[in-house]
Amino acid sequence: MSPKDSGRAPGSPAEWMTYAESDLKMARLAAGDSSIRREQVCFHAQQAAEKAIKAVLLSREIEFPLTHDIEELLKIAEDNGVQLPENICEAGLLTPYAVETRYPGYSYEVTETDLNEAMRMAELVMAWASAMLKGF
Repeated sequence: MSPKDSGRAPGSPAEWMTYAESDLKMARLAAGDSSIRREQVCFHAQQAAEKAIKAVLLSREIEFPLTHDIEELLKIAEDNGVQLPENICEAGLLTPYAVETRYPGYSYEVTETDLNEAMRMAELVMAWASAMLKGF
C-alpha cells in the first residue's frame, strides 16, 4: 500500500492496531445482538484481522497492495521473513466476509458456528499481531 504522493504507507502500525481493535470490539458487541446480521459481525472480525496483519507489515516496512485478501497478505508477510504460527495461516477463511457477505444475494447462510469461528480467528490474529508489535 503506497500512496502516490508520499511514497510511504499511511499511518503507523499503532494506528492500524487501534483501528483493528475497534473493529474487533464492534464484532464482539454485535455478536451478542440478534438484531445484527451475522454477516456484518463477521465483516468486522475480518476487518480486525486484516488491519492487524497490515500493522505487522507496516512495522517491518513491507509494502502491501490494497486488498482484503488475508491469504495474500499472509503470503507477503511470510515471503518477507515474518514468522507465522500455523493457526494464523488459517485466517484466510475470513476473506469472504470482506466483500461477498456484505450485500444481499450471498448464496450461503452464515451460521452461528461460522460466526464463532470468525471471532476465534480474529482474536488469534489480533493476539499474534500484538505480540509481533511489542518493541516496535
